[in-house]
Order: sequence, then structure tokens, then C-alpha cells
Amino acid sequence: MRLCVSRGALAARPAMTRRAVATFNVGSSSLKFSIFEIDAVGELGECLFRGAVRNLSGARRLDVSDPEKVKPLQSVIASISDPKHLITALATWLTGPEAGVTLSGIGHRIVHGGTLFEGPVAVSDKTIERLQALAVFAPAHQPHNLAGVQAVANALPEIRQTLSFDTAFHRTMPHIAELYALPRALSEQGILRFGFHGLSYAHIAETLGEVLGARPNRVLALHLGSGASACAMIDGKSIATSMGLTALDGLPMATRCGDLDPGVVLHLIKDRAMPVEEVSDLLYTKSGLLGVSGISGDTKTLLESPAQEAKEAIDLYCYRIASQCGSLAVDMKGFDAIVFSGGVGENAPAIRSRIIQHLDWLGPTLDDAANEANAEVLSPKGASVPVVRVVADEERIIARECASLL
Repeated sequence: MRLCVSRGALAARPAMTRRAVATFNVGSSSLKFSIFEIDAVGELGECLFRGAVRNLSGARRLDVSDPEKVKPLQSVIASISDPKHLITALATWLTGPEAGVTLSGIGHRIVHGGTLFEGPVAVSDKTIERLQALAVFAPAHQPHNLAGVQAVANALPEIRQTLSFDTAFHRTMPHIAELYALPRALSEQGILRFGFHGLSYAHIAETLGEVLGARPNRVLALHLGSGASACAMIDGKSIATSMGLTALDGLPMATRCGDLDPGVVLHLIKDRAMPVEEVSDLLYTKSGLLGVSGISGDTKTLLESPAQEAKEAIDLYCYRIASQCGSLAVDMKGFDAIVFSGGVGENAPAIRSRIIQHLDWLGPTLDDAANEANAEVLSPKGASVPVVRVVADEERIIARECASLL
């Protein structure tokens, strides 16, 4: 991959009323983007608008926060038949007059940064080459993330690009929390626990103090969406997390298995003669809530279903999440607050209630009315262990990191 990055090309553009940075989060089935204003010294301001194109390979759906941007963006999307070219078209539109900003740069979410990247970086050929080598550890995410970077570089070589990593937040974990009980040589070669959803956890660490008036010292954070993980934070820094080398580990997810005896994988390959690719597909796309229920990986669908299999899937999901919370409580010697984030964590009162019921002996309780209303603070006033709902905003972290590097 060759990237042409010109740092002076934007200076000749005419000034507009608003300078801005854009963000891209490119996945296999969706593309999220946003624009944030920045001031004259590069400080991040308000989010001007957000958007997402869902179901990239099928009947695409556009969600946009600014109604005035709906029609022009719908025209852009409708004009592109191959989803591979969609990010190019969107990036071109964001740099054009209809977006109403002078775009100073674009920041991308990258899932896996390995041991090399502990913070945001500017795009370079060497960086991309290193990240491509890590794609084997995040096959469902990394290739799509990097394809977005390449698409922008091809179409708009003058636009500066930056990379923000989901793994970077967890690089503060002590070495003992990174280790697997494997031969030391493998650990030294990078077979370690890394953790993911770090951009979401960084946002939680930044905003929790605003919600509660002061940031608690020991925080148990849960990012629950189609992917799910838990994180133990002390003083706003990660000290342990549920995911490991890959995003397959830890909690059960929509279609991913989470924690699994490695002997199961060996059995499937050796004794049942399943091809490695088939086993991989089983663990990534046919397990989790979908696999246990046989119905769906969507918690809302399962909660509404009368089937016993759906109930069992939800029960297992909540039980395993609570069990992981207990493990992380050991890492912190207790916790002072619990935070729910992500699509499920933010919008599923029944899931939150069941998890807290498993943990109530440790102190957290819910105010039922606040929980049903998806309030910001979900626990009773004066609770010894507050329970909080924080809307995930990885885009703000990406945009801030992008602005800081420009």
C-alpha cells in the first residue's frame, strides 16, 4: 500500500466559517461517520453532524443527525452500486461545499494496534504495513478499517489522516494482566491479552465525572452491543479487561462465543474434522446469543420471544457478564460505580436489571423508574455504588485525537 499524504496542501484552501475534522468507523456491514468543529488552535468543539450507512451489501439504510444533510447524502449513497466505493464518495462529499466546513483531516477507528501503538498516530506506509500484519487477530474488523484508510488516500491524497486504536486504552494494564499461561517465548512474540472497545472506555473515563460530580476511583465499565466486553478502571485507566488477543474472547456476544475451553476447538478440528475456516465461522458468526437461542443474536428479539431457548440465551448472557464483573472486582478490590454503555447497555433495561440482580450483594442497586426510562443515573439517590448509563461516543475520542495530531 502506498499512501500519498501532503501536509501543506490544505493551506491554500479558502477559509470557511467552520474548520472541522471528520471520523470514519468502517465495518463489514456498516459505515459510521461524523464531523466535529475545531477552533483556530485545534481544540475540539461541537459535533456538527453524525451519520451511519447500515447494511452495506443489501438494502442500505442511512441515519443522519442533521435533517438538512439527508437528501444530499441519500443522493451520494444511491449513486454508488459497489459498497467498496462508498467511503470514497462520502469522503469526497465531506470535503465539498455541501458539507459546509473546511475539513482539516479525517480520523479512523482501528481495532487492533498490538504492542506498537499506545496512542493515535498519523497515517504512513510503514504504519499501515504493521497494522495489516495484525489483521489476523481481528479478521472481522481490521481489513475493513484499513480499507477505509486506503480509499480516502486514493481519492483525496491531500487530506491528512490519523488512526485511533481500540487496544490503546488498555496498554496501561499491568503486565500480569496481559499474560496468558503459555511459554514465555510466545508472550515475547506478542501473544498477549490486549482488550478492545478502548475508545468507548476512554469516553466513559472522560465523562463519568461530569455525570456524578466527581469521577469514582474504581469503575466497572460494561460495553454491551453486538460485541461486548467489560473493563476495570482505576483513576480512569484500564487495569484489566475481558477480551484478550482477539475480539472473540470474554463475554458472550450477539454471534461470538466469548470464553471457551480451547479443548473444544481442538476437538472440533481433530475429532470432528471441521476445517479451520468452518470453526472460525462457527465461533465468530454462529455462536453467542444466536447460537444458544437458535433464533437471533438481538437481545430485543430474544426478550420478546416466548421460546425457552430465547430465555436461556438471555439468562446465560447476563450470568456470564455478572461472573466477569466479579473477576474484575477482584482486580480492583471492589468497585465504586458501574457503567453501562453500548447499544444493549444503553437501551435494554431488562438486561441491566438482571445483571445488577446478580451483583446486588456487592452493593449496586437500581431505581426501577430510572432504569426503565434509560436515565443517566440508574441507581437511587445517595446509592453507595452508583449505576450509570453513558451513551457511547467513540467518534468524539477519534475526532479529538485527530485534531491533536494535525
